Amino acid sequence: MKNSVISRLYVTLIFTLFSVIIQAQVTGGTIKYKHTVYFEFENMPPDMPKSSETFTRLLFNSNEAIYEKDPDVKIETEANDNTPRMFRRMRERSSKTNYTNLEKSISIEQLNLFGKDFLISDSIENIKWKVSAGEQKVIAGYTCMKASYKDSLSNVVVFFTPQIPKKFGPDKYGGLPGIILEMQSAQTHIIAIDIKTDVPVIKIPSKGDKMNRRDFEKMRDEKMKEMRQMGGGRGGEVRVIRQ
Repeated sequence: MKNSVISRLYVTLIFTLFSVIIQAQVTGGTIKYKHTVYFEFENMPPDMPKSSETFTRLLFNSNEAIYEKDPDVKIETEANDNTPRMFRRMRERSSKTNYTNLEKSISIEQLNLFGKDFLISDSIENIKWKVSAGEQKVIAGYTCMKASYKDSLSNVVVFFTPQIPKKFGPDKYGGLPGIILEMQSAQTHIIAIDIKTDVPVIKIPSKGDKMNRRDFEKMRDEKMKEMRQMGGGRGGEVRVIRQ
């Protein structure tokens, strides 16, 4: 037991020292990801796909980052795609943009809901990660360490690399001593497929009605309630298919 603890501390120390050495070298970058969402609806047709893939990217510098749909990748709908048209439209519109500013400790999420664009401002979430120093893997040529957290709604596992010591990651995840290159949950898998260490231009999202997180969630819940009432309480409910 004692040797195991010492080994983990040793691995953590090596990563930390290595990060300090290269930190001055990495000032920014562009990471491209494959983002897969798994879903299942009640009364779902047996031939309907149970997952949906999009390709995204993370642009970052020392202080800012933006996670968005990759404009360089165009996914064409296949002729044998049996996904109902309504769900295909939902999939196309579901892409969102997440902007993070560490200096100001703010995040801005841009998304489309009910055919309308919103800009949702919030403080950066302080995720209480549990780092497993002894569990490692190589992703896109970078050695990564495992971290996880669990709350009442989520059980999330990520792999981050201290070789790029920036506290960013895909979607809303970050706060670790290295860029997150993979994220896993019951319904989502995001993994890096290409990494370039450049200094990209980062533009703050500006399209949409500005709201804070609390007001947006209140509005969203009220709209969803209205839609359920108009539909007589019917409708498909999403079930987690991976644990």
